[in-house]
Parts: sequence; structure tokens; C-alpha cells
Amino acid sequence: MHQKSLIIRQISNSIINLKSTNFPQEVLDIAKNLIVDISGVTIAGSTTKSAKLFYALAEEIYSSGNCKIIGMNKFLNPSGSAFVNGASGHALDFDDNCYAGIVHGSAVVFPAVLAYSQHKQLSGKDLLKGFIIGLEIQFALAKAFTNEIYDKGWWTTSVFGSIGSTAGVASISGLNQRDIENALSISASGVGAIRAIRGTNAKHFYCGKSAENGIISSNLAQRGASGPIDVFEDQNGLKSILNGNSFDNQAIKNIGTKFSLLDPGVDIKKYPVCYASHSASDGIKFILETKKINSDEIKEINCVVPKVITSNLTYNNPQTVKEAQFSMQFSIAMIIRFGSIKLEHLNKKYILDKKTKILMKKIKIIVGNIPNSYRKSKLICPEWTNVQLILKNGNSYEKFIGAPTGSAIKPLDKQSLFNKFQSCIQYSEVNFNIENLYEKLNQIESINNCNELF
Repeated sequence: MHQKSLIIRQISNSIINLKSTNFPQEVLDIAKNLIVDISGVTIAGSTTKSAKLFYALAEEIYSSGNCKIIGMNKFLNPSGSAFVNGASGHALDFDDNCYAGIVHGSAVVFPAVLAYSQHKQLSGKDLLKGFIIGLEIQFALAKAFTNEIYDKGWWTTSVFGSIGSTAGVASISGLNQRDIENALSISASGVGAIRAIRGTNAKHFYCGKSAENGIISSNLAQRGASGPIDVFEDQNGLKSILNGNSFDNQAIKNIGTKFSLLDPGVDIKKYPVCYASHSASDGIKFILETKKINSDEIKEINCVVPKVITSNLTYNNPQTVKEAQFSMQFSIAMIIRFGSIKLEHLNKKYILDKKTKILMKKIKIIVGNIPNSYRKSKLICPEWTNVQLILKNGNSYEKFIGAPTGSAIKPLDKQSLFNKFQSCIQYSEVNFNIENLYEKLNQIESINNCNELF
């Protein structure tokens, strides 16, 4: 195969071209919203047992440095910072999500480009550019592989996130094209975690490692290390091993002309649980509020969903916080009891409560099809839900949610984004001037030195 047609060569060309691109204002605005969101989520996540566990490990194995551990007022070298912040960013499963590959983007790319930017004292404008480039590369690869790879059991955040974080760091580190290719090849040849990690600390760990890979792979390439430039095409390469050689190269050709931040866009969560439960939660909330239903009146709840939801939400009777975040039953029970799902609810006090358990037993999940009347709608995401609520008196109410609030189709407004950001910091009890940090992140391109952040 001619080297010009190699996927790594095409991606490296795209990175070089994106470095000199003036991004559309809409792309910049979305990216800044994502930076605000992942920053708040990481601050909240930094207080979890999971994040503290990973920091304790990182303190032992990484050297000191000038890169901030968000929410902890600690510093490590770039690799250690990217690892811990990546793990913290995903620790509460409150970070954004993209249906290109069904990946988490910001929790992987942002910690990597932030760490490098702080290490080299780069500007906020540099960080923002690297962040956008990293996400666009990650999402383009995810499109090229299609969601089949996710359906086969690969945790795509690990697979594509490592390459995205590497692309982001490489784009702002002054690497030449050959070094960029080596960095990408080194990163790509070691990707891959499996979806069996859901509901465990391993999920946060591999998010952190994917962020760290961006730092290490770029550093190795800068020092002269090589990687397999045919890492995708080799008979034992990514296309063959992960996806039966299925690959849509047009997605790579579209980098820089069709922005994935715009299509399919990125979903920002309003609830700190797996995104697969959000449509059902919105549907139940709508019925309860419009029909003024009391929880004591409920006989049963049936949720008709696509198969991808049942493959993610595997805990029907959760016993731990991490299991509850992957439980449709828990999410709906919290909506019924409190009208929302808040960070405070991620506590065994609520998970194991008798009232919660009684409600969870009333909830059934059924794999099925989109109702006929909605099949032509363009406002449907892959994780839709049709909710039916049946009362003890025989009355029944139904609500179809094609895309939950917070999705790219129905994005959160600015006030809602701020409210989430504020709630994350308040939950963390970390001493930040909330309004000041929010404005600083919203105007990140005006920051002269990224060490001024956090």
C-alpha cells in the first residue's frame, strides 16, 4: 500500500492542516462549553474515592511537576496530571458523550492538552486549538469504524480516546509530520479496553490511561521512538483485529471540512449516570409532572428501548454507587422520589433505601422498536426510550423521548450549563470562586498562560 494512502499519514496531514485552520465560531463555542463542563465534572470527580485512589498511586510512580491536579491543589508531571485528571473526569460518569463511536471525548482529550499546556506554559488559545483537534480526530476515527466496534464489546473511549489525546498533544507540541505519525502509531498500537469494565474503577482507570497516552506517545516520538505507520492496515492491525477490516475512509477525508463537534455533536449530561438512562428519566419526569402523579399510585413502568441501552444498563438491583450509575431502575427511582438525579443521590443511603428498592421492582426494560408514529423523526438519537407508566387504578400514560435534554439535538442552555458547573463545585466543597472560574474557562482563549487555570 502506498504510504500516502495510509490512515496514519492521512490523520497526520489532517492535524497539520487543522493547526492553521480558523475554526467556525460555532465549533469554538461548543468546545468552550465542553471545557467548562469537563472542568466542573472533574472538580466534582476529584473528591471521589476512585480519584483519590488513583492520585495516591500517581504520587508514588510519577515525578513532581507544574501540572495541576484539578480539585486537589496538587501538582505532578504531565503524564501523572493527565492520568489523574482523566480518571477524575470520568469518576462520576457525568462527562460528555458523543454518538460517533459512542465515546467520551473531553474526559480523555482535555486532561492531556491541559497537562501539556501547563507544562510548557502555553496559552489558552493553544489549549483550545489542541482540544478541538484532538476531539475531531477521535470522533472521525470513531465514525470510520462505525458503532459496530462498540457493539462487539470494545470500550471505544479507550480505543479512540488514546489516539484523540495524542492528536491533541501532538498538534500543540511542535512535532514535525514524521514525529506526529510515530506518536499516533505508538498510541494506536496499544489501545483497547473492553466494555466489561462498566460499573468498576477500571473504567475510570482506562480513561486516565487514555489521556496519559497522549502525553507519553508524543514525548516518545519527540525523542525519536517509532511506531508502526501501517498500524491500521497491517494484517494484524486495528482494522482487522477490531472491526473485521470494516472502515469508512470518507470520515477521515472529511476532517476539517465536516466538523464532528457539529455533526453528530456532543451530548452534555444533566444527570450523573450513564447516558443510556437519560431518555427514560426524561420520559418519566414528563409524565409525573404533567399528570401530577404520586409515587404511591404507580403499579408498573415499562421502558421500551434499543438493544444498546440494555447492553449498558446491566444492573437491575444495584448495590454500589458504580452499579447504580449503570441501572435504569435506580435512575427512574430517583426521578420518581426526588424529581431529578443529583450527585448527592450517588450514595448507598439512597441506593439501598427501602423506598428505592420498592420502586425499582416496578420497572421493566423491554428491547423493542421505535413507535411507528416517530420513525420518520430526525430528532432521535441511538438511545431513545418509549416509557409507559401504569397506575394502580388502571390508567396508563405513555411518553416517547427520542433524545434527552442535554443531547446535541436538544442542548442545555447557558444557564443550565452554569447551574451544572456550580452544582459540581458545590458538591466537591473545593474552595473555588465559582463565577470567576466559570468566566475564565468561558474566555479561555484570552488566557496567556494555562498555569493560571484552576
